Amino acid sequence: MYFRVIESPFLFSMEHLPGSVTMNGKTFDNIKIRYDIYNDELLTPFSSAGILQLNKEMVDSFSILFQNNRYRFIRLPEDSLIGLKGFVNVVYKGKTALYIKYIKKIEYLAVEGKYDKFYQVSRIYLVKDNIVSLINSKSDFFSALTKDKLLLKNFIRINQLIISTKDPGSFVPVLRYFDSVNQ
Repeated sequence: MYFRVIESPFLFSMEHLPGSVTMNGKTFDNIKIRYDIYNDELLTPFSSAGILQLNKEMVDSFSILFQNNRYRFIRLPEDSLIGLKGFVNVVYKGKTALYIKYIKKIEYLAVEGKYDKFYQVSRIYLVKDNIVSLINSKSDFFSALTKDKLLLKNFIRINQLIISTKDPGSFVPVLRYFDSVNQ
């Protein structure tokens, strides 16, 4: 489909990865899937000859196992109050939620015999009280959690936590603590 574009439109690998898919409330385990993040579509092998593109309006959630890590995705509907749509990786879900939206774009280089190239962008979103905040830095994180900044910074210091947008999972202990003190 993209014969003049190098790299891949898929998340993690060109290979079909082990996973599960929940469609209309029914879960299908132990299937092979690829997540095309350029088109926000799920693909699975169908018989010996083809690939089946799953209807994303019917997919509630899916998970992919890659390098001994399980990544869980949910589909946010287009009419979602929070302003995000499509499949997002659930890093944390409590009273607050932390999601990663993976996107592939094409860098157009097709001049002088060069091929175009896919590149990946990952965006971290914090959802608090149905308000979506894009998290590009630690200060964005603290700004999104407008209340109790000093309390959270003390929690991080006392527990010697290092939080970084390069490791979105590093925000999880802080969000758990935030949710526990804001019940």
